[in-house]
Amino acid sequence: MQLEKALEIHSSADLLFDRQAVEQGIADLAAKVAKDCEKDFPIVLCVMNGGLYLTGQLLRHWDFPMTVDYVHATRYRLATLGKDVLWKAYPQNEIKDRHVIIVDDIFDQGYTLEEVRSYCVKHGARKCSSVFLIRKTHDRKKSNIQPDYVGLECGDCYVYGAGMDLNGHFRNLSSIHFVAGKP
Repeated sequence: MQLEKALEIHSSADLLFDRQAVEQGIADLAAKVAKDCEKDFPIVLCVMNGGLYLTGQLLRHWDFPMTVDYVHATRYRLATLGKDVLWKAYPQNEIKDRHVIIVDDIFDQGYTLEEVRSYCVKHGARKCSSVFLIRKTHDRKKSNIQPDYVGLECGDCYVYGAGMDLNGHFRNLSSIHFVAGKP
C-alpha cells in the first residue's frame, strides 16, 4: 500500500482508543502480569512485528529480572486474512523449564498464539502465559485457545495503531483507530 492510500484511509478512520486509554490499558496489564509472574524469572517473548509496541511499553513498567526474546510468526503477511502461520524467526534463548510470557498486539482468532504456545510447550517451557493489548470479540471460527491477559476489547472491525498495522503502516501510533470494512 502506498503512502498516499494509507494517509487517505487514516484520514477517514475513527478513533477507537485514545492515547490515554491505551496507556491505561497497558499500565493495568503490566501490573496484573507483574503480580503473577515477577518471581518466575520469565522469558518475555515478543511476537514480531505487532508485539513490539506492547512489549516495549510493558518493559517500561517492569523492574523484575527477566530475559527478553522474540519470535517472528505471522499469519497475515501484510494481508487481512490467513490461517497458516509462517515462522520467520524462532527464540534465541533456551526456554526449557522457563515461564514464557508471549506478548502480541491483537487476539483475533488465536491461530498465531496457538502456534507459538505449542512451540514453547514442545521445547519444554514450564509455563506459558499470553498478553495482548486488544482482543476482538466476534463469532467467527477460532482456535480453542484464549489469552491470559488482555488490556482492551473491541468488536469485529479492522484496527490499527499501538503495534497493529494498516497494511504495514501506522504501528507507531499511540492511539488505536478503526476502519469500517476492509482497507
